Amino acid sequence: MAITTLDGALAGMRPFAQFSKTGIAMAAVAERRWYTPWYITSGIPGTGATPAAGVNGAALSSPIAGELARQNPSSGNAYLARLALSPSVAGTLLLVDRLWANSGLSVTSTSAQAITPATLPARSADGTTNGEGVLAAIEWSATGGAGTPTVTLTYTDQSGNTGATSTFAGVTTPPVGTFEVFGLAAGDTGIRAPTSFIQSATRTSGTMHLILFRILASVTCPAANVPMAIDALTGGFGRIYDDSVLQLVWLPLGTGAATVAGTYTETHG
Repeated sequence: MAITTLDGALAGMRPFAQFSKTGIAMAAVAERRWYTPWYITSGIPGTGATPAAGVNGAALSSPIAGELARQNPSSGNAYLARLALSPSVAGTLLLVDRLWANSGLSVTSTSAQAITPATLPARSADGTTNGEGVLAAIEWSATGGAGTPTVTLTYTDQSGNTGATSTFAGVTTPPVGTFEVFGLAAGDTGIRAPTSFIQSATRTSGTMHLILFRILASVTCPAANVPMAIDALTGGFGRIYDDSVLQLVWLPLGTGAATVAGTYTETHG
């Protein structure tokens, strides 16, 4: 049964999970790169599992190495209760659900690479597999080369319409953890299935993965070492579906290696 009152949220509060990741790579502010500490070996949680499902990918469900610790409720639903953050540099932290990932994309090919994807888990924004609220990113598990191509993803949208496209300008020599996010075509609100990936020039070297994810919450810290938090009310009381794979993604507002630390709390009921 869903929680519908503040008293219900307080009664269902669970112990918090801690996170602390050090040495997150940074870039020039003008490049506005996103990063994930998924592959960082130091800190909590530990190193994330490198995708190994091939180009067609696999749907992801907990438990997976590297995810933020949580448990499914014994009954009822889980909701975000609090997300607190204290980073060593200013920036924004996203909490996302890692839904699908692939491997085997060529970093040197400039031809279309076809994808026949595994079906998403039923953790879209509406609790189905239709892709509502789902986004895509290229995630680097080994440092990329000096190419700066235009990267294009063709996909089926949340309503089942095929042939939608999105592009981004690739950054040069992306370090491990670089998270290059695709936008959505006009009018779209999510990605149900990626169908083709192409880049206009080689990226020379490295290892990249296509990731599908859904944003659950975000916290912005406008200054270094200044704690900030959202709670059930200010965070929109978002539902956390069973078997979610919680991942952190970081957007810095400065340069230099970052330490991102905080806590995550759910309420069940």
